Amino acid sequence: MTATRTRRTEASVARTDPPHLKAVADPTTLDLAFKALANETRRGILGVLHDWGGYLSSHDIARRFDVTWQGISRHLRVLTEAGLVVCDVRPNERAYALNRDQLRRVPGRWVARVATPGTRTADGKLSFDFTGLAE
Repeated sequence: MTATRTRRTEASVARTDPPHLKAVADPTTLDLAFKALANETRRGILGVLHDWGGYLSSHDIARRFDVTWQGISRHLRVLTEAGLVVCDVRPNERAYALNRDQLRRVPGRWVARVATPGTRTADGKLSFDFTGLAE
C-alpha cells in the first residue's frame, strides 16, 4: 500500500502578512550587519573581542589570525562600518571593542523577530510580543 502524498500549494504555505522588519532596523543597517557577520574571519574577530572583554589593539587582534595585517584592517573596517565594533583611536594605534548594544539591537532583534511565533488576533492578523528584547 502506497502512502498518499498531498502537495501543498504555494498559497497554503505563504504568509499573507509578512513581518515588518523595518521595526527592527532600516534595510541598509541590516544589510551592513549581516554582511559583516557573513565572513568567518569577522565572526572570529567578534569572538576574540568578546573573550577579551574590552578594547584590544588592531595589532593584537591581527596576531590571532593567519591573515595579513591589511586583511584584518579591512575586516575591522567592515565591522566598524556596520556598527558591530567601536574604534578608539590612540597614539600610534587603534583599539577595538564590541558594540554589544548594536549587536543586540540589529542582528539580535532581527533573529528574535523572525524566530518569535506570532498569535492570531480576532481579525486574523499576526501579533508579536517582544517584551524583554533589547531596544
